[in-house]
Amino acid sequence: MSRAAKFRLHEVRPVQFLLYLVLRVLVMVLSMFPFERAPDLGRLLGWIIRAIDRKHVRIATKNLENSPGICPPKKIPAFIRKVYRHLGLSFVEMLMTPRILQRRQLSRHVKLLHFDRITAALKGGKGCVLVIGHLGNWEMGGLLVSQGYPIHSLMRPIDNPWIDRYLREFRTLAGQKMIPRERALGQMIRVLQKNELLIVQVDQDARESGVFVNFFGRPASTHRAPATLSLKYDAPIVIVNVYREGGVNYAAADDAILPDAFRDREDPVKALTQAYTLRLEEFIRQHPEQWFWVHDRWKTAERTARKTTEALV
Repeated sequence: MSRAAKFRLHEVRPVQFLLYLVLRVLVMVLSMFPFERAPDLGRLLGWIIRAIDRKHVRIATKNLENSPGICPPKKIPAFIRKVYRHLGLSFVEMLMTPRILQRRQLSRHVKLLHFDRITAALKGGKGCVLVIGHLGNWEMGGLLVSQGYPIHSLMRPIDNPWIDRYLREFRTLAGQKMIPRERALGQMIRVLQKNELLIVQVDQDARESGVFVNFFGRPASTHRAPATLSLKYDAPIVIVNVYREGGVNYAAADDAILPDAFRDREDPVKALTQAYTLRLEEFIRQHPEQWFWVHDRWKTAERTARKTTEALV
């Protein structure tokens, strides 16, 4: 007999619609404030979320305890407050973005760096895979990246259909096109064949379908799609470092990673995945409080290790 499905309150339709209404009310309230008030509003929102989100505070604490060189154990609670302050600010900035787009002010708040490297990568005619993480304000970075570039972003639909529809409309305001994960492969291939840009976030747990590579010194199940597509279709990979400094969100393109350098490895997909994962880790270490520490990034690797230990016992 199959195990009964676990009840989740946030998956109940009336609750989902109520959460959507709360989001719309929040957007309406934020529209009353100038963008310059975003840090104050973000600090308040981050404090509220941290106070009620005890589960992810525990996850962040575990992640930080096991990630050497990020934060001394005694300073982890203060560090987590900074993480939530950053998340609150990023969410406020995201919800304020439509008004900034209408006023053509986005370039005042988001800056592109070294994007000539992406232009050079596209000259090969094979498309280009842009690898990013949940670092900085990745939503605003994606909006400005789409200015002047044919951008397609891989996305996981949100379980709440009303919020999913609203955020999808928001993400396409500046011309960015979204690729739902459930029918992604064919569309991703066509993007590269048309010599366009494919954005993939690679810092979430990929579960059993991922490849295990080192991330902050321990194995993490990581999405293999960028490496697989790069090797098969000869598309370069460019890692984009998204971060906030001095009230401005930056998107800085790194040097292109070419697939030919990995074809002779014993496991080319794993070697290439490890290469862009380690580079992303370097970016996170530059602005550690701006990464998504509340995500249970290593859970599949930890579960696999427990099962192996139990089998040996």
